[in-house]
Amino acid sequence: MRRAAAVLSFLTLASLGCAGGGAGSAPPVSAPASAAASPAAPSAAAPGNAPFTAAPAAAHDIRVTVDTRAAREILLSLARPRWEPTDMKLLEDMTPIRLTIQDSGRDDEAFQRDFGAAWNPENRTAVFDFASIRQELDRWQVLLEAVNSGRAELQRESARRAAALLPGDRIISAKLTVYVSFGLAGLADHLAAKLPDGTPVLVVDLARVLGDVEPASTNQVSRLVRLISGEAFRIAWAAYREGSPAWGRLPAALGSLEPLVRVTAESGPVALYGIEESFFPLSTWLKEPMLRSVNDLNRMAERLIESEADLETRVSLSSEVKRPDFVRRVAGPAGAYMADGIAQISGVDGLRRTLAQGPVAFFRAYEAAGAKLKELPPFSKSVADRIAAAAAAPAK
Repeated sequence: MRRAAAVLSFLTLASLGCAGGGAGSAPPVSAPASAAASPAAPSAAAPGNAPFTAAPAAAHDIRVTVDTRAAREILLSLARPRWEPTDMKLLEDMTPIRLTIQDSGRDDEAFQRDFGAAWNPENRTAVFDFASIRQELDRWQVLLEAVNSGRAELQRESARRAAALLPGDRIISAKLTVYVSFGLAGLADHLAAKLPDGTPVLVVDLARVLGDVEPASTNQVSRLVRLISGEAFRIAWAAYREGSPAWGRLPAALGSLEPLVRVTAESGPVALYGIEESFFPLSTWLKEPMLRSVNDLNRMAERLIESEADLETRVSLSSEVKRPDFVRRVAGPAGAYMADGIAQISGVDGLRRTLAQGPVAFFRAYEAAGAKLKELPPFSKSVADRIAAAAAAPAK
């Protein structure tokens, strides 16, 4: 019964908006014919839905491939009555496990020691926790079987959502290989990396991603799709910006705000994918966190403006806003609230048009949305003045 329920959960991807598909890599995502027939009608997400659930604006070629072999081999090894050191060579040669070991900063010996500790509860794991996986082996076997059963739909829906926020002025191609595994180092639930040839990959720790989700629930599907589609969108979004003049050199009128404006507009749409669908619209269900994030953004902007007379301080702050920690804590969340605010007023089509026009347009569109939706916290006056001056600057 438990096995059937888990499989059914992953086969309900159609309820998220996907159609069935064949095995292997999902085909390119295409916009529906109705979108091309009536371009004036905004394809806004339905009330309560996230912007990334909207239909794509164009036939973007986003391909997602889910590979579960590493997870299967780990579970097969953990199912043995005793540790078999001969299994280690097979596991360590698999791409996602090799990436996991490299990311941990430890060596193969540490991986082998922690894997063997799964059979001995008295031995504490140092980096890679396989003991907890072995303790709930049946649970993860059932869940992995469910992922395999719904893999074609998982790939298709992840690719469709990854294309949802891309502007439709040109076709973007992107590929992502997703490795399902167990035992990532530390507390991480996923690892984004590149292979030696530059191919982007995502290693997903199935136990970490779905460990706290109620078994056989649609939340399992939703969380996994959001994680995969968010990474695929990040890759495709970077490719779009790279080929867009609007995302090149920004107006000099921004002054010291240039790096903050850029990183917020870049990371905000990506950060949307990290938010559960039930929290949209964000200005209704996450009002206090939204207020704190925009206030934090305003404070950093004020510090940057004040630093313009002190080169050393300005350089230090400019470096700080580009760091992953600042993006995670401030720029990403604030940008996500801004993106959702724009989508609430202008629809997803309006958000995509704004993203096509560059970072300054993104900030201006949020201000316009705030004039109509009072729940959206405003920028400080000095920040608003800089954005207005940049918007008025002649295009180069």
